[in-house]
Amino acid sequence: MGTIHIVTAVNDGFAIHLAVMLYSLFENKVSKNPVIVHVIDSQVSGENKSILTKTVKRFHAQIKYVTIDPTLYDGFLVRDHLTQETYHRISIPDLLDKEVEKVIYLDSDIVIKKDITPLWNTKVDQYYLAAVMDSWQGLNKLRHADLAIPDDCDYFNAGVLVMNLKKWREHNITKKIMDYMKKNQGIIRYPSQDPMNAILHDNWLQLDTKWNYQSKHLYKSNLRIDPAIIHYTGEDSKPWLSKKHPLREEYFKYLKKVKKLNSL
Repeated sequence: MGTIHIVTAVNDGFAIHLAVMLYSLFENKVSKNPVIVHVIDSQVSGENKSILTKTVKRFHAQIKYVTIDPTLYDGFLVRDHLTQETYHRISIPDLLDKEVEKVIYLDSDIVIKKDITPLWNTKVDQYYLAAVMDSWQGLNKLRHADLAIPDDCDYFNAGVLVMNLKKWREHNITKKIMDYMKKNQGIIRYPSQDPMNAILHDNWLQLDTKWNYQSKHLYKSNLRIDPAIIHYTGEDSKPWLSKKHPLREEYFKYLKKVKKLNSL
């Protein structure tokens, strides 16, 4: 029974949303596998760290705060709701101890509805990562030409990733992605996701859509699934900003529990 390693990156503005995500993850976890949550810390306040720590400790799991050089991604594109923290997933293999060879990376704008263990058990030995195809850019191949991705390859959404850190380190993928970003700033539209797809387009494993049920999936009439992970993609789909998302109440259900736990 292996330890499940969860990694996420957060700033003060998203800390409460991360607490919601973590509460949902643990409440719906069935297996006895121990969990360690690694939080890449972008100067999160003591108050917010207390909320995150209390949320994780409520389920008898470990939480570790990982520091990152705040200047590492200075000068790279940020846009709309995509802050500099979106790049931090690229550095995960360098930030975690070398004995950690596999992680699940999760964005903060997520609610987890089912046991995360089957996702953790995904075999990624032959791949750099496993992910779900992006519901918009991927389906319509909107980024293929700009990023020189062959037509027979798909484009993944980077909000939920099972990462093979061992293979990533062996092939120096972080440096390759960083080099790509430095040379191609003019063509990148989706920070971190575009360059990751450009470098890894031919070596990732496609996951079932239920593991990253994105906002655009809601409008596909032929896709009626019971999501394991709801991902509130897009600025106008965040449940705390908009009433548009049909599954927004799932977020507020867990927010209420986080607030009760932390007496907020």
